[in-house]
Amino acid sequence: MKNSILLLFLSVCALSAHDHIEVGSDPGNPAQLAVEGPAYQLAVYVPRGEPFSGYMPQFPGGWHAVELTFTTECNVLDSAAGADPRIEIVSVTGPADGIFSFWETGATQPTWSRSTGWTSGQGDLASFVVALGGDDHIHGRCFTMDKPGIYTVTFRAVDTKGAFAPSRSKTITFAAQQPPQLSIETSGGDALLSFTSRSNLVYDLQICTDLASGVWSNVVPHTGVDGDGGTKQMPDSLAGRPRGFYRLVEYY
Repeated sequence: MKNSILLLFLSVCALSAHDHIEVGSDPGNPAQLAVEGPAYQLAVYVPRGEPFSGYMPQFPGGWHAVELTFTTECNVLDSAAGADPRIEIVSVTGPADGIFSFWETGATQPTWSRSTGWTSGQGDLASFVVALGGDDHIHGRCFTMDKPGIYTVTFRAVDTKGAFAPSRSKTITFAAQQPPQLSIETSGGDALLSFTSRSNLVYDLQICTDLASGVWSNVVPHTGVDGDGGTKQMPDSLAGRPRGFYRLVEYY
């Protein structure tokens, strides 16, 4: 029987960790808030219906997504005792007609969205609280982008009680990346798959023999493959398989 092979070059993002952005008092000016943390975030495309993060089992997919926690639990900054901090969005830049969105905990659709080119001077303030009900560390929130490309988003922290002056602005770059292209050819009874990996990401090759079942299985030994920027080649035997559908899973 002739083998039928379909290549699906999609990526499923399964986050194993996420970054924290601290909100506290400015060490140089204790009466002013400060925002401290990573200035770069990688957003991997999550297909609809695929898993994203254990903190966000309800996330429907269909966007480039990254989970990011703004927290008053401070290691670098001093605690802004008595403050009720809120994060305001100052501006959003990125690909033409791109949309940057924030998802609150438990949301199944964006809590708010802003188009690239938007600034707070246009009105319709976009913001979110840092602490809810005394909880200093909120998981399950994420930011998404609807188009691949580089987005720069500027944030600042304000104290709704007015005890602390607003923080200086902090700009974070969000890199929304498309899944790597997976190529395939056959040689004898094997499928030969290859792709260009990305440094600091990990890959699993998966196969499904019946898309109606929706069951995907890892192709051993092509799991937990560390990306290094080079080309990865993954041969897989087609013996005993009348058809096969392949996909590449990319994650942190």
